[in-house]
Amino acid sequence: MAPCSAVKISIAIPARYASTRLPAKVLADLGGWPVLRHVWHRSIASGVADEVVVLSESRAVMETVESWGGRCELTSENCQTGTERIAEALGALCGDIVVNVQADEPFIDPLAIRLLAEAAKKNGDVPVHTAVYKISDGGAIDNPNVVKVTLSHEGKALYFSRSPIPHLRDCPRNQWIARNLHIGHIGVYAYGRKFLEQLPSMARSPLAEAESLEQLRFLQAGYSIGTVAVNSPSLAIDTAHDLEVARALLLKDRNLSQW
Repeated sequence: MAPCSAVKISIAIPARYASTRLPAKVLADLGGWPVLRHVWHRSIASGVADEVVVLSESRAVMETVESWGGRCELTSENCQTGTERIAEALGALCGDIVVNVQADEPFIDPLAIRLLAEAAKKNGDVPVHTAVYKISDGGAIDNPNVVKVTLSHEGKALYFSRSPIPHLRDCPRNQWIARNLHIGHIGVYAYGRKFLEQLPSMARSPLAEAESLEQLRFLQAGYSIGTVAVNSPSLAIDTAHDLEVARALLLKDRNLSQW
């Protein structure tokens, strides 16, 4: 853990057991560890946290986390998003800044977590920060599972979408990637505590519901979202196929489990 400082940082890992596409995926075996344990160790390896806490509606998740010496707080089954789960558990967290790390990204780069936390500390007037990267694969532009984002000159998010944004008018589609204008989004966030306190009263968002992207709720409510550039996305495990890909990656490169 990081030494305690004037600005405390919590890393929260919302871990929903009853995931829709792949139930219990956070406890699925990956190289002898549950997927969730890889995420927990990489969160520790970031070196920025005063505490790392798993949040789940499941006692099975809690018991598993406690079996390796981790900490888990139980939350209700009614949370629709990871951010809502964090807001519900906020009273159990010490952080002035809370970094939300996805429980299904076992190869998340600890450096990305560190950069987000540092950006949130430096830019205290920006309530939310998230990670972005340059898209280098042309197929990703049309993939709805790859979230795209457009940015202001200051690097703040203007809009997120599963559709290709920006649309390059009068430019052949096969030349879009060469223009180097498309930016991808990674679903890891750093929140100011005050923002999380205000979340329960925040209006629902037609945009967020249409695209199934909770960060659009923040933008539509008038909050700004700062961004931190990282090299590339990490593999999120959403399906059984993703889990097999992750297992193959781990067998191919044992350094991935070094954390």
